[in-house]
Amino acid sequence: MTINYPLYKGKINLEFDDRQHRYSVKGKTVYGVTSITGVIAKNGLMYWAANMGAEMFLKNVKAGVALDEVQIKQLADLIKTAHTQKKETAADLGSMIHDWLDQFLKAGIAKKPLPKMPINPEMRNAIKSFLDWTKKNKVKFIQTERKVYSLKYKYAGTCDGIAMVNGKPTIIDFKTGNAVYPEMFLQTVAYQAALQEETGKKFTHNLVLRLSKEDKTKGVKPFEVIETINHAENFKTFLAAKQIYEWQMANKKVEIINKVNGK
Repeated sequence: MTINYPLYKGKINLEFDDRQHRYSVKGKTVYGVTSITGVIAKNGLMYWAANMGAEMFLKNVKAGVALDEVQIKQLADLIKTAHTQKKETAADLGSMIHDWLDQFLKAGIAKKPLPKMPINPEMRNAIKSFLDWTKKNKVKFIQTERKVYSLKYKYAGTCDGIAMVNGKPTIIDFKTGNAVYPEMFLQTVAYQAALQEETGKKFTHNLVLRLSKEDKTKGVKPFEVIETINHAENFKTFLAAKQIYEWQMANKKVEIINKVNGK
């Protein structure tokens, strides 16, 4: 389903295909902020994937117990996909947390009844941390899931939240993983730049809110609020990542053409 978002006082119509997660303007694809920052290597994920494979091996191999050819092949397949199984489960949970927050914030902005707290303990833990933070600070959300587009640099994205935090106009990005990575700061400055370009308003602060699904007993920090600094420098880096991503996509098309032509 394609949804239209009029931006720049109706001068630009940003189209968003929610099934393919694809942005376009006048039928031409516009690359998204998340896709662009995806070109940055995440070395930690490589070690995490290896650990997932190791855990799967230890879970299925017992000392002194022999495996036949079929069992060895099945185990190899399990190890190869162990990280994807864990990732998909985490992604589903993360999406559900994001959806609940979106419903909660939209209801709050519209002054409508708020959604009930979820029963799932991991969801509750993440959401409770967020609610505690809003109570300790003066937080007033103005918009949620705000689509943005840079007319100058030709990129698009979805900003999780725009709010006044302790009296300061702030861009907010929600994360549900176990850590905050530097490329997340590039996302917030990209949203900031596009919004400032469109609205002419100054957004002075960018926050990454990491809502942990786990509790303190598991060795993961339960909640983090990290402010993006060096906005100008981070935006330069984002534009460099955009150039690399565009190069990758252009050469991907060349690879496809070569395959079709048998080269």
